Amino acid sequence: MDDGAAQVLDAELARAHHLLVLAQDVLDEEVEALVLSRFEGGARRDSRTVDLIPGAWLTGPWVLDDAARRDLELPVWAACAYLTRCPIQRGGPVPPELRGLGGILDAFAAGPPVEDELEVVKFLQAAARRLAGGVRFAATTAFLAPDPDADVDLRVHSEVWLHPDALLAVLRPALSELQLLTEAGPAPLPGPAVELPPGAEGLDEGERAWLHAEADAFDARALGQDPVLETYGAVHPFEDGGSVTVVVEAEGQVPLVLEGLDWTRSGLITYELRWHPADPEAYFTGSAGADVLAQREQARALVEAAARRLLGAVGGESTDDDGFLVDPGS
Repeated sequence: MDDGAAQVLDAELARAHHLLVLAQDVLDEEVEALVLSRFEGGARRDSRTVDLIPGAWLTGPWVLDDAARRDLELPVWAACAYLTRCPIQRGGPVPPELRGLGGILDAFAAGPPVEDELEVVKFLQAAARRLAGGVRFAATTAFLAPDPDADVDLRVHSEVWLHPDALLAVLRPALSELQLLTEAGPAPLPGPAVELPPGAEGLDEGERAWLHAEADAFDARALGQDPVLETYGAVHPFEDGGSVTVVVEAEGQVPLVLEGLDWTRSGLITYELRWHPADPEAYFTGSAGADVLAQREQARALVEAAARRLLGAVGGESTDDDGFLVDPGS
């Protein structure tokens, strides 16, 4: 945040708008990059405005002084905010059984955001999670600071399809108990011949040569068949009952953040790495104890190690559940 260019937020004006609240060390360029990763029509309009979707935009950054923090009931770390302009679109009252769980349903019990407003609010929550910030919801006193460590799951996107046996060879050094869930059929029809990266991280020369041979064999088999979209899965169980799953799928829809890359033009292969806690109800309702949080960190280390193995073997990029680019383990 450039304090020299920013102005102090008018708390009275801000009450009627959603606010993305951030700490001192977040750069304006970081916020803009997240907007461009999320919205197809996202663009910087001027030095103080970033458009999200038609009729919705962010202005800022605005400085939060002591008076603004006090008036808006914000935490002491809150240094700046981006004010959101968007249409007000609300649904019906939240059913009693869904109240008390936190999040936007509690903030808007009379009717939560829907349609474009919901899309904007979801982005604000995702940006707050990525940037270790928070969201103050319009016309309420509700403030939500998503846990930046809560999401463990990653996706690796590549143009290279790994046959199930090749997937096990790549991932078992990271996920030692990985087992296939189902038998997979033929791979999607290949495009032009793909070379695995010569410096593939974590793979020795023998492993790379074997993967090349596997890819060549299954490409030849697939060329004799009609084009198919194939998917298969694998699971790495934990002793406590939780697991990490891997789902491999051919996708025609390219994530916005990857559009424009040459290797995504004919679709891509997605390797989804997902942690399933042993007690999901306790974890996702925020009542998890220290043991579950320790399991989360164990799962995070395994997911990141698996993502690094995949990136080393098949290349490509990795994203989180919010669709933002990530560098596993960074």
